[in-house]
Amino acid sequence: MPITRIVIGPNASLDVRGALWFLGSLSALALSVAAVCVWFGFWPVLPFAGAEITAVTAAVWVSLRRNRYREVISVDDERVLVEFGQTGRAGAASIDSRIEFPRAWARVAIEAGHYRHDPSRLRLGSSGQWVEIGRCLTEEERAALAVRLKQVLSAKPAWGRVIATEGADGSAGKPFGD
Repeated sequence: MPITRIVIGPNASLDVRGALWFLGSLSALALSVAAVCVWFGFWPVLPFAGAEITAVTAAVWVSLRRNRYREVISVDDERVLVEFGQTGRAGAASIDSRIEFPRAWARVAIEAGHYRHDPSRLRLGSSGQWVEIGRCLTEEERAALAVRLKQVLSAKPAWGRVIATEGADGSAGKPFGD
């Protein structure tokens, strides 16, 4: 079986170019209003406009940094590898942590949150060792990922599966006969 790779990441709708455009237009607007206020003698407005721009810039920077978060789940014939990290510039990646499970014993479980409106937790593990995955997903996406992982883990490894058999019509080497 070829390696099945699932990449999980947040919905990153704001890129660096869009963030710069947003911050530039917001700064121009805030400084224009502050300049008018200074013109009429309300000079204390200017430091508050600067503090506002600084706070929004910090929030956008944190948002851009969190958008780089990734979880990569790789499943092959013998193992399940889960890697947590961040994407870098020009496709480079930084893996923060890595955990490996034997495929034959790997299980997927969804647990309800502790309180009524808490999000569910999707866990992958084996032999008492569990890791939470899909934290950045919605409830529907988490449920779909659980179904997909169960499908991938339940598929037979290549060494235990018959790839092609010769049928009565001579369809050898064709997995579906045609």
